[in-house]
Amino acid sequence: EMLQNDFNGELDITFSAGVDAFNISDVIACGLYPVTVCTDLLKPGGYGRLFQYVEELKGSNVRTGSINNLKHYSSQTLNDERYKKTAFHEPDVKTGRPLNYFDCIHAPCVDTCPASQNIPDYMHFTAKGDFSSAFEVIMHTNPFPHTTGMICDHLCQTKCTRVNYDSPVLIREIKRFNAEKGEGNHKKTGKKISSGFKVAIVGAGPSGLSCAHFLALAGLEANIYETKPKPGGMVSAAIPSFRLTDEAIDLDIEKIKKSGVKIHYGKTIDKKAFGQLSKDNDFVYIATGAQQSSKLQIKGIEAQGVLDPLEFLFNVKEKKPAGLGTHVVIIGGGNTAMDAARTAYRLVGEHGKVTIVYRRTIKQMPADTGEIKAVMEEGIDIIELTAPIRVNTKNGKAISLSCCRMELGEKDNSGRPSPVMIPDSEFNLNLDTVIPAIGQDLAIDFIDVNLLKTKPGFYETQISGVFIGGDAMRGASTAINAIGDGRKAAQEIIKKAGMKFDPALKNNRPHITLSNHMVARAKKVNPVNINETSLLNRKNFKLVSSTLTKDEAIKEASRCLLCDEVCNICTTVCPNLAFHSYETVPVNYKLQKIINKGGKHVIIEDNPFEINQKYQILHIADWCNECGNCSTFCPTSGSPYKDKPHLYLSKDAYNADDEGYYLENKEDELILYQKSKERKSMLTLKNKMLSYKADGFLVTLNPSTLRIITFENREKNAREISLQNAAEMSIILQGAKSFFKY
Repeated sequence: EMLQNDFNGELDITFSAGVDAFNISDVIACGLYPVTVCTDLLKPGGYGRLFQYVEELKGSNVRTGSINNLKHYSSQTLNDERYKKTAFHEPDVKTGRPLNYFDCIHAPCVDTCPASQNIPDYMHFTAKGDFSSAFEVIMHTNPFPHTTGMICDHLCQTKCTRVNYDSPVLIREIKRFNAEKGEGNHKKTGKKISSGFKVAIVGAGPSGLSCAHFLALAGLEANIYETKPKPGGMVSAAIPSFRLTDEAIDLDIEKIKKSGVKIHYGKTIDKKAFGQLSKDNDFVYIATGAQQSSKLQIKGIEAQGVLDPLEFLFNVKEKKPAGLGTHVVIIGGGNTAMDAARTAYRLVGEHGKVTIVYRRTIKQMPADTGEIKAVMEEGIDIIELTAPIRVNTKNGKAISLSCCRMELGEKDNSGRPSPVMIPDSEFNLNLDTVIPAIGQDLAIDFIDVNLLKTKPGFYETQISGVFIGGDAMRGASTAINAIGDGRKAAQEIIKKAGMKFDPALKNNRPHITLSNHMVARAKKVNPVNINETSLLNRKNFKLVSSTLTKDEAIKEASRCLLCDEVCNICTTVCPNLAFHSYETVPVNYKLQKIINKGGKHVIIEDNPFEINQKYQILHIADWCNECGNCSTFCPTSGSPYKDKPHLYLSKDAYNADDEGYYLENKEDELILYQKSKERKSMLTLKNKMLSYKADGFLVTLNPSTLRIITFENREKNAREISLQNAAEMSIILQGAKSFFKY
């Protein structure tokens, strides 16, 4: 319960719960956590982690059993997968979300999810065993729960706060469990009354189907026009069955059709047909996929034995002859290349061989990290920093691939080091099949593509009433991106139609106390193991991974830290304890301001000031040495020690800086001083009344509403004053008061 630094390089730790006092050297000698005890104090959870260590130490005879414990630990550690570095990239929970002065709490998994899924909510309901509610949460923003539960690239997991504790929550696996187990009791959505608006959607892939689904729920007539005889686009046609079953995607599509969506098959959209669709409908959504393989421009690429990657995957999925040999080389590093490689591996036979050639490094591969790992686990070779330069042939058939070694040079437009050929490094790879999976191109020929550009963050094109999303807008991308685009485009269409449709589900999820949050954030909890088919039994197209059991799903969902309720990471990772978390009551002040009108100062209405979250953060500037540890672990793009309000405890320190706050606690009043580049201000609380002094004015305010009671013009040149700063100071005053009370 008490930590004291005796400045001798040792840390004395005293616990009061009937446990003897330990010196840090004893903790190290016991052999359970010889390194992580020290380093973990600077990670999320901070000093609170010591309590978990003590619980694990109970029962150990530290004085007499140190050597034996240390030997046991060292042997255990060498073989423990948790201590092996297997990730291609360093864990990083930072997102692009800015760090605001107030209201900074938001789950980074939600920030990262293209479909903006309310992940903490369905984690909560799963942990409580309420699977139907969890499924309902998923369905409100994602009509493909079965599909994404199997093949989503789960970027959410890469930003899970638990990355810095142990390992991320298995969000995708929990979605899959709820899709299979929670649907039975799901509340069916009744058909909406028709709005009279008609929307034509070009393409029945994930984006088109998602858009149509949400349009239909809002009461718009949604008709999809699809060239092929089957819906699902690339997802249903190309993704191998060892990753995604036909049953899974069929269940999702049937549910979408039941929402009122109509799909018209065998409809080729040319310029004439598109013109007719635009005429017959109020809106059009273009959701054609990137269904043409990019062509590799090297000599010999037209040889027999060179296969189009998409045609190869289509043929295998339809159980048609694939034209595959026994020595296959895949060119590329994206998801299609990984699917082609894993598919070929299952077809080449016991003595066949599959090799991937990629001109950059494995770390730079754009494919889903999980798919790259699966490729490597299944024994498929990846030759990195290698570029193909020629397909060599004999009698018109491919017999080898000439390649050149590469090295990384200067960064290109993508921000990655560009691969540069190494002179005189050419070598040959013997083969009988080449599959160049270097990318996918769009196939939009029914409209001028220059007219399809959109404003950032929007989906309407330069043609009024025509919208675009998914691969048609992005180029070849992921299923979850397409699904998210479809929903967001639908919302944009609904808004333009003058209608309201809010897909956000309002759940009355009970919140846990701050103390329980912080206890949970001080513990490491390892994830459940995903049951996968043995590597010795992968030469087939059976689904590789199994669905979590009920107990596993509940246990895994319970690891969620519910980051949409509380964050406080900066308070736990700061070695100097330079951050203070305080509670405030959410407010919505209808502010006023004072302006000069015709030579006279008058009060007018101003923009409102709103605080939505209960927990806020103050930066105790005197205690901060700007080490930046808070920036490393903060799940925003900001730095708490720079971006949060700076409260000074010393008047001299406050005076020495250019901006910040200082609280003066007098016998009968509280005075909060503030200075910035714009102004110097004072907010005084006395006799339950607030007064604000700034910009040449002294304004008396109602402390409950911040409405103006009286004001005085104290300077001749004072023209006007806004109370936005006063509102901010009123919140910071609460935090400063609570700090000194604490």
